[in-house]
Amino acid sequence: MQRAITQSSLEIEVKLACDDLDRFRRAGLDLKLTSPRHFEDNWLLDSADGKLFNTGAALRVRFVNGRGLITYKGIVRESARSPLKVREEIECETSDPDSLITLFERLGFHRSFRYQKYRTIYSLPLDGEELEVVFDETPMGNFIEIEGDEMRVLRALESAGFTTADSIRESYPELQAARCHERGVPLEDLVF
Repeated sequence: MQRAITQSSLEIEVKLACDDLDRFRRAGLDLKLTSPRHFEDNWLLDSADGKLFNTGAALRVRFVNGRGLITYKGIVRESARSPLKVREEIECETSDPDSLITLFERLGFHRSFRYQKYRTIYSLPLDGEELEVVFDETPMGNFIEIEGDEMRVLRALESAGFTTADSIRESYPELQAARCHERGVPLEDLVF
């Protein structure tokens, strides 16, 4: 039986290139630290023909503090009227991420790309709901992601002085692929 996509399984987010989290505070928004700065090592897995990456989907195993988070991200839903990225997201935790990667390899999914970052996670109360705001430090620069329902994400974006033109719809692997293409080199891992 196929699981229906419900609102709770949709990831709705905006990504912004930004070094300045204080923009939110200056706008009167109250960021509350929920997870201190930590290191994340991410492996994307894909079939030999690159079907997931080529369609914009992803299968990821994230290593954080000896534990793992497995994530499937579906194909991005296109919406001309919104700068937000909306797609299905399914996640579960594992205490043994290395064994899980081995299991996926036996099923025909192999490590295709690796990216690392330092992440700090905040909650942002807005209109009685909590948004998640993350600050990512990557080898290609710093980014902010805001995740929650569309109306509140757009309101937080606008309140902090961002415009829809600041929105980045590409994932970190897609941004790195574009950077490598510009330099005329094959896709390289994005690691420190």
